[in-house]
Amino acid sequence: MPEWVEKLIEKTLVDSIRFPTVLGESYEAMVDYYREVLSSHGVHVTVHRVDDDYVRKHLPREYNPDKPRYILLARVGSGERVLQFNGHYDVVAAGEGWETPPFQPVVKDGLVYGRGATDMKGGIASVVGALAYVASGKEPEIVVEAALVPDEEIGGLTGTGYLVNVLGSRPDWVVIAEPSGIDNIYIGHRGGVWAMVKVYGVQAHGSTPWLGDNAFEKMVYLAKLFIEEYKPSLAQRRSRFEYEMPEASNPTLTLGGKLVAPGSINIVPGIVGFSVDRRLIVEERADEVVEELRRFLENASARLGVRAELEVMEKSDPALTDPGSHLVRVLEDSITGTLNLKPRKTICVGGLDLRYYAAKNIQAVAYGPGEVGMAHKVNEYVKLADIVKVAETYVDLVYRLSPGTSR
Repeated sequence: MPEWVEKLIEKTLVDSIRFPTVLGESYEAMVDYYREVLSSHGVHVTVHRVDDDYVRKHLPREYNPDKPRYILLARVGSGERVLQFNGHYDVVAAGEGWETPPFQPVVKDGLVYGRGATDMKGGIASVVGALAYVASGKEPEIVVEAALVPDEEIGGLTGTGYLVNVLGSRPDWVVIAEPSGIDNIYIGHRGGVWAMVKVYGVQAHGSTPWLGDNAFEKMVYLAKLFIEEYKPSLAQRRSRFEYEMPEASNPTLTLGGKLVAPGSINIVPGIVGFSVDRRLIVEERADEVVEELRRFLENASARLGVRAELEVMEKSDPALTDPGSHLVRVLEDSITGTLNLKPRKTICVGGLDLRYYAAKNIQAVAYGPGEVGMAHKVNEYVKLADIVKVAETYVDLVYRLSPGTSR
């Protein structure tokens, strides 16, 4: 990779970290920065403002729906086939405990520190460098597109979801620049069902508990059945694919991350509840898991003589791209040829925007620089060398997918 591209990659990453792109903040300024950088290197750029009514309809108040959202599309090359590199420019809140200010990037010993360095402004810097390099050389016989989107950290509906479902983006292949690590390709990710189990009793004054029916006590016994019966049943199921962490190859259940309670000590609670975070292996489907949870709850409630209900908050199917697909095979060849590495092909433990493409049967994977396990943590960092290596791999992928075009 030429020195000017390496310098561009570093500058793009360092500059982008300075934008605190959390829940709508600095989105317009961030997109304007990327537009300026890409345009200055001969890349054609358009910016779409996500419909304001759509944003307000789909985002709750705590996600700042009154702040505008923007999607940047950048293109080089021409042809009938489209390779899209997807990256989200939003980041999670910094949190406490940083050794350096999270939005004042620090470059030290080949590392760049700052919120979003790994997740995923490092990946976007690789994409920017790759597009700038391709634009400076012979035009590929495919369209190479960058889609820089908001709101992945809050589900992606007003980012990649809008791009695919409303703007109608239909690339042939997609590489999401999420931090998979340079020796790993995410060919899919787990799904999830988030729900609340609400248990009902009769509220009364705490001084006269005999006049009430304590919903909390009922909830304890109900939660115990989830722990002792439902949770072990999930351990009997195992996916046939490799996951980035072996424990994730079984479905998992987490209870109690959120609780419902009246909020007063001197009350016999008439309604209480606990959250259910059910993660799906790729062989499962969200609607089927919802019904499975309902059936278990109905059976357990009947056994205990408890009135309870399941309120589904969010659900999403897993995503999977065939590991033998054209995109996966060519990307694997690019990684091996460029970096002399044989990449793993794994399922991501968490969720990714990949699911929006999978729902449209578009070949999509995630591959990008970053320290696995460093996302969302304090003192987040990324290796500069890895960002450059991934940019080189992206360029190689472009020309492998563009027969008849040499670098």
